[in-house]
Amino acid sequence: MITYELRLPKDINSFRRSVGWYELSQRQLDCAKARSVFAITALDGEKEVGSARVVGDGGYQFFISDVIVRPEYQRMGIGSMMMKKLMECALSAAEDGETIMINLMSAKDKEPFYESLGFMRRPNDERGSGMTRFLTKGESRV
Repeated sequence: MITYELRLPKDINSFRRSVGWYELSQRQLDCAKARSVFAITALDGEKEVGSARVVGDGGYQFFISDVIVRPEYQRMGIGSMMMKKLMECALSAAEDGETIMINLMSAKDKEPFYESLGFMRRPNDERGSGMTRFLTKGESRV
């Protein structure tokens, strides 16, 4: 049975490696841990099998980041449950009548997963494209 805890996993880079993402330095991991508004880890017994976190201002803007389910546990509803629990946490920060904004950047070809949870694809008639830029210190200029 899969259980969920509102915390970061013990080894974030293990999750990142499992899906082919680059590793973070210890300094980056420390910053991510300190500045996450909340996070969730899915467990199969003691084994950490899924992880996601939220950064933001804690009142209006929330950004879901680093949604990862280990490949051997994908397509079991774990990602959907983590997302639903994170959205509930974000909404609990609002007072009655307040609207919050939850943003994310989908990994390639994962857009249908997020659409199934009510997220809208951008651009659309109301909103422009989400955008990303990666900078590597010592290799590029701003």
